[in-house]
Amino acid sequence: MRNILVLLITIVSCNTFAATDEESRDRIKSLYGESEIYEHFFYELKDALIAKDIEKVASLNDYPIRVNFDSGSKYFSKDEFVKNYADIVTSEMLERVKQQTFADLFASSYGMHLGLGDIWFTGYCIGKDSENPCEKVKVNVTAYNVNHVKK
Repeated sequence: MRNILVLLITIVSCNTFAATDEESRDRIKSLYGESEIYEHFFYELKDALIAKDIEKVASLNDYPIRVNFDSGSKYFSKDEFVKNYADIVTSEMLERVKQQTFADLFASSYGMHLGLGDIWFTGYCIGKDSENPCEKVKVNVTAYNVNHVKK
């Protein structure tokens, strides 16, 4: 019982969710040094998903993009992602994305995700200056997890 209590306290104290947009910005800044580029990407991705703009969503991925299904992981090129979009971005996933707020965005040193870990994204330093390689950052989706949640 004591171990369970310690685990629960640890989980609560290491909460990776924020209560407000500002708290989410602060958490992302503490992890990545800035938040504006990630907030912009969050809304760009969410809007494209809700609009069912397949080409826009595809343009936000890092290829080959990993998609985790119950049967295992597959890697898709951009063309394959577009062709298999309906099997990747399921109606369940889309409902969770619609409900996602920036304040509730999960953020850790591994990246950020929408929904129940449905869509993971992170930033990569792409600057040419060896003294400051993170002067330029590119944000992309790194993985999709096709989760079917039983109710």
